[in-house]
Amino acid sequence: MNAATPTGSGPTARQGIGAGVLTALFLAGAALLFFVIYLAFPQNHEFGALLLIGSLALVFAVVCYLSESFSRDPAAQRSLAWAFLAMGFATLFLSVGLGPTYGVESVFGMLVGLLVLIVFLAIAVGLIIWRTRAVTATAHQEVARKAWRSEAPVSALSYSTANSPSVPATSPPPAAGNGNPPSGGV
Repeated sequence: MNAATPTGSGPTARQGIGAGVLTALFLAGAALLFFVIYLAFPQNHEFGALLLIGSLALVFAVVCYLSESFSRDPAAQRSLAWAFLAMGFATLFLSVGLGPTYGVESVFGMLVGLLVLIVFLAIAVGLIIWRTRAVTATAHQEVARKAWRSEAPVSALSYSTANSPSVPATSPPPAAGNGNPPSGGV
């Protein structure tokens, strides 16, 4: 079929390839950025680099989540958001949790860092649950809209509409007098 026809499979295939290419480019750019950050820190400061990489991964997760609104099929953005969220929290938890082992932070600092990370993780999980419920509610609304759109439109001039229960059964009483409006003067 011709790609210009609305029922052709050409545009859909090209949109899927474009989303895949854009996703791969974004991933390659993020991986290169993470690698440069890790190399930019001095030899004994990998801990700071890993904290920065984990934090940037969480920022990228938020950016990918927000970019879902620009796409008709946000599967690529959603999968990137999940991947960056998992990578960010895993990197941060492992870096902070193993900090005392490598002598870069105290045990008290590790416990405070883990507590802060747990609070951020709880906030993220709460937002994920809220968003999942909103998506489910929207899906139910779309089913109702589709059913409503498939119904024939009601005409105000049809007999059944005129005799619907919302229309009063009797007409209002006629105006008093000869049908002329009352005069305002004395």
